[in-house]
Amino acid sequence: MVKLGPEELGTDHANNPRGFAVMSNLMRFGDYDDQFLNDYGEKLVAYDKERNVKNMSPWINNWNNGDLNFYSKNDRGRDPMTGFLEALGHNPGAATDFFAQPEGAGAGVDKESELNENLKYLTKDRIWLSDAYIMGGDDKVIAGHDSLGHALEAATTGYVYDADPMTAKVPMIPGNRDMRTAETAGVMEQVVFLYGSEDGPKMLHEQSQLADGLGKMGAAYIDDIDYSMSGVGDRAKDDGLFPPKYQGRADFGEQGAINFLSVIGQNETSHGAVSAAQHLYTLSMLDAHPPTSEANMNKAHDALTTGGEVRGILDHSRVQQAEETYKDEAEEQNKSLGRSGDWVKLGAGAVVGGGIAAIPLPGSTAAALVVAPLAAETIGNAVNTFIGHEIDKGIDKAEEDPTEKAQVTSQQFYSQGIQQQADAYAIYIGADSDVKNDTNLRDWPQDIESSYFGTGSQQNDYRGRPAYKD
Repeated sequence: MVKLGPEELGTDHANNPRGFAVMSNLMRFGDYDDQFLNDYGEKLVAYDKERNVKNMSPWINNWNNGDLNFYSKNDRGRDPMTGFLEALGHNPGAATDFFAQPEGAGAGVDKESELNENLKYLTKDRIWLSDAYIMGGDDKVIAGHDSLGHALEAATTGYVYDADPMTAKVPMIPGNRDMRTAETAGVMEQVVFLYGSEDGPKMLHEQSQLADGLGKMGAAYIDDIDYSMSGVGDRAKDDGLFPPKYQGRADFGEQGAINFLSVIGQNETSHGAVSAAQHLYTLSMLDAHPPTSEANMNKAHDALTTGGEVRGILDHSRVQQAEETYKDEAEEQNKSLGRSGDWVKLGAGAVVGGGIAAIPLPGSTAAALVVAPLAAETIGNAVNTFIGHEIDKGIDKAEEDPTEKAQVTSQQFYSQGIQQQADAYAIYIGADSDVKNDTNLRDWPQDIESSYFGTGSQQNDYRGRPAYKD
C-alpha cells in the first residue's frame, strides 16, 4: 500500500531526490486510479504550498542533482509537480476531478471565489522554475508550464492529451465521440475566466508553453464560444443555431468569451488553433444548413456573421500584439503575421467524422491534434460539401512554396482573414445556381464584412484585453 504523507514520500537527506519527485516521475505515463492520483496530488500541492518561497525551492536548487526524467533536455525531473501533471494529462478523469469547480459555484465563473484552489495555485500563485539541463537545455523553458497545459487539455476535453489517433483506447480520432461533459465544461469555464482576466495577457506571456494547450482547449469549445457570442449581451442566445452537443454545456457569457478570445488571439500558436477550429466549425454549420430553405439560409447567415465576429477578435488581437511586440521592427512584425497566416492552410491533413474534426498542428507529430466540434454529423471519414471543398483547397495551399509568404503586413493579414469568410460565403451560394438569384442575399457580403472588420475587431478594441506590454 502506498503511503502518501510527506514524511513517507520525502527524505531528510538533502543530497537525495525526494520521494515526491521519484513517485511523480514514475507516474508520468500510464493509466492510474483516479482517486489515487487525486489523493496524491492533494498531498503534493499541500506540501508544495508550504515551501513556495522565492529562491528556496525544495526541488530545483544547486544541491539536488537527482535527475529523474530522461525524455527532455529541458526537464530534469526534479520538480515533482511536472511529473504529476503529466500523469493527469494521461488520465483525463483524474484531471477533471483535480481541477473541478467548487461545489455551489453555480453556472459560469465570474469571480475568483468560484475557482478550484489547485487550479488557482498552479496558474497564479506557484513559483515555477526552469528545470533544464545546464548543457544543451534552454533555461527560458519551464517544463512544468507545458505539463500544466497537458493536464488542463485532458481535464477539459476528456482526451489523453497526446493520444495516438490510431490507438484503440480513448482515441483522439473523429468518429469516436465528443468526450465533453458538464464536469469538463466546469473546468473550461475556469480556464476561460483565468486567462480572460485582467492578468490574462501577462499570464499567457509568462506561461508561453501553455499557448498550444490553451489553443486546443479553445478549439474544443468553439461551439460554446460561438453560442456565448450569439444574442444581445447575455440575452437571446441562439439555442436553435447552436444547440448543445452535450449536457451541461459551458457558459462563458459574452464578455467572458470576448476576454478569452482577445487574450489567446495574442499568441501565434493559440490564435492559429482557434482560428482553424472556428473556420471548420463555420463550414460545418453551412453543411448542417444547406441552401434548401429560407430557414436554413437564415441560420447560415447567422453562422457566417458569428464566425466573422470571433475571427475578427482573434485577428485584431494578433495584429495588435505583433505591433506591440515588434514596435520598430517592421520585418519581424511581418514575419510574425506571416507565421500566423500559415493557418490559411488549415485543411491539409484535417480529418473529420462523427461530429468532430482533428486538425494537425503545423510542424507537429501526428498525435498533436486540435480536436474541434462540428455542427454537421458525418459518417466515418466522409466529408460533406463545404468542409470537403476547404480541405481540398487547404491541401493545395500546403503544397505552395512557404517562402513565398514568409512576410505578411497587417493589411495582408486582414485580407487573408476576410478572404476566408468570403470563400465560405461563395461556396455556400455556389452550391445551387438558383440560390445566387435570391434577393435576400444582397446584404450578406456587407453583413459578413461588418462582422469581421466592424463588430469583431471593435469588440476586441473596446471590450477585449489589450496587447501585452513588457
